[in-house]
Parts: sequence; structure tokens; C-alpha cells
Amino acid sequence: MSVKNRMRLLGLSAVAAAGLLVTTATSASAASVFDIGHGAGSCPDGYVCLWSEGNFIRGKFVYDHKFGSFASNQNVGDMGKLARSSTGDKGMQDVTSSVLNNTGSSICFYENNWYGGAEFRIGPHEHWPSVPAWINDKISSFKYC
Repeated sequence: MSVKNRMRLLGLSAVAAAGLLVTTATSASAASVFDIGHGAGSCPDGYVCLWSEGNFIRGKFVYDHKFGSFASNQNVGDMGKLARSSTGDKGMQDVTSSVLNNTGSSICFYENNWYGGAEFRIGPHEHWPSVPAWINDKISSFKYC
């Protein structure tokens, strides 16, 4: 094999390996964690965390279809459909009372699904043991903003 062909093969191999690495890193980096427990310290680094009770307290399942706490490192457009089970969807729609932003970006919380209605914005690494009364138990979606 000529030097020119070896260089071409090596270049194609490097491009393919780089593409595989980027694809793997992207798909493995997005995650949601259900039922993270009590306390601000239970929020993983790089995640947005929500609790159904004030002061970062994980509440009980509400009507057997809502979580007591939740963490995600990605936008969530419908808090009511976070997980599917044989008994239906489970989520945190309209139950959030405290939030923690453990990321380096601002986060916008919305009263409606898919980022509509009233907006409540918090900055990087902010935590709110009690969200304002006008958005308490009304958060339906959130995204990085």
C-alpha cells in the first residue's frame, strides 16, 4: 500500500472515530432522575432539581401518578409525562414548590406545557426553598434560557 493510500485510510479512520465519540457523548449525557430524595444536597451537579414540597422536601406520590422530586439535565416540555408505566404517565405537573438550579445556565420554568404561560427565571446555581406563590404548584415545563 502506498504512503498516500495509508494517509488517506488513517484520515478516514480518525474522522469515523471522532464521529462515533461525538455521537456516544451526546446520547449518554442527557438524563432524568426520579425521586432524588430530600435536601438541596441531593441535587446532582449539572442538574435542575424540583421538589413537591417547600425546603427541598420530597413529598409522597400524589394520586399515585406524580413524583415527589425530580432532576434533569435537559429541557422538559411536559412535566406530566416524565415516565410511562402500565398504570399511565407519571410526572410532576403542577406540584413543584421548591427548585434548585445546579447548572451554569439560567433556567426558565413555565406554567404551561411546552414553555408557555407565565415564566419564572432563576440564575445559575440559584436555589429557591419556596417558589413565589404565583407559580407554586403550577410549573408544567422548564428549559435552559
